[in-house]
Amino acid sequence: MARFPGTETERNRAGLQPGDAVRCRRSASNAGRGLADRRGFLTEVRTAHACVLLDLTGPSVWLENEALLREELPPGSALEPLRRACCLVNGQRFEFEQDGVLTIFSGGFAAEALDALRVELGNRLAGLQVEAAGVHEIAVVLRLRT
Repeated sequence: MARFPGTETERNRAGLQPGDAVRCRRSASNAGRGLADRRGFLTEVRTAHACVLLDLTGPSVWLENEALLREELPPGSALEPLRRACCLVNGQRFEFEQDGVLTIFSGGFAAEALDALRVELGNRLAGLQVEAAGVHEIAVVLRLRT
């Protein structure tokens, strides 16, 4: 928060949200990191930066919001079911753990979303658990088959 009202600089002009499918812009900084034209989806969004999951095997990458463009994932993308799962439970951030465990943190969602999540992930879903995470979040813990 800025000291003087009206001097804040809002840098998420595109209105990026967790779960949005994106493409990394063709820029010198993205090209230098081998990210130009790579596609993924947002797992966390802050005012100036967003965390992008680019594939199921690697870690997420933090990039400036201006380095990303909203664009659909290619048909048949392995990330699409996870992206939709994130959207179903209003995911605000992700945590990956070893052995195919993924935790989606949410502020809340309708109970029917769990049934839709099971359908979306199908045979890849080996386990599903819902837990309280702190005071204001719900953790949806997914155990995925690799």
